[in-house]
Amino acid sequence: MNNLFQHIYWVIGLLFFQIFILDVIDLGTYSSYFTPLIFSYVIFKRKLETTVTELLIFAFVVGFLVDVFRNTIGLNISVLLFITFLRTRFLNLISAREDFDDNIELNLFNIGIVRYLFYYGVVLFFHHALFYLVEQFSFVHLFPLFSKALFNSIFALAILILFEFIFISKK
Repeated sequence: MNNLFQHIYWVIGLLFFQIFILDVIDLGTYSSYFTPLIFSYVIFKRKLETTVTELLIFAFVVGFLVDVFRNTIGLNISVLLFITFLRTRFLNLISAREDFDDNIELNLFNIGIVRYLFYYGVVLFFHHALFYLVEQFSFVHLFPLFSKALFNSIFALAILILFEFIFISKK
């Protein structure tokens, strides 16, 4: 039960940070290059023992909450459900499933810096690219789309590393 409350705190905290801090930052014409989406972290840090069905339900709830507060009407739900469904494929990029204990969360201190950067870097880039692609609903401007996805993924990764050093205890 403690684990459930911990995930609820993470969802509320990341949602609050996303809505009231990151979404409010205005850099003029460069604002589109600084809109990192960090809320997918709560889904991808879950323990390996979490079933796909539980993850999809959790992703739906998180996506719904984000859509309500960001007024994006289903955009975040669809993107989060799709990348959550592909979670095991993202995990296979960093290592075989047998290399990790099923009871650990996938954070910086449990999987190591190189695996963390690769795993969350790929996940965040894919999340941002898919988000902007669905939002734009066109293949016309792919280079700006992928450059926005790259910059925002780097910013999101830096923010998540900072959060992990602040809020997650080293074991």
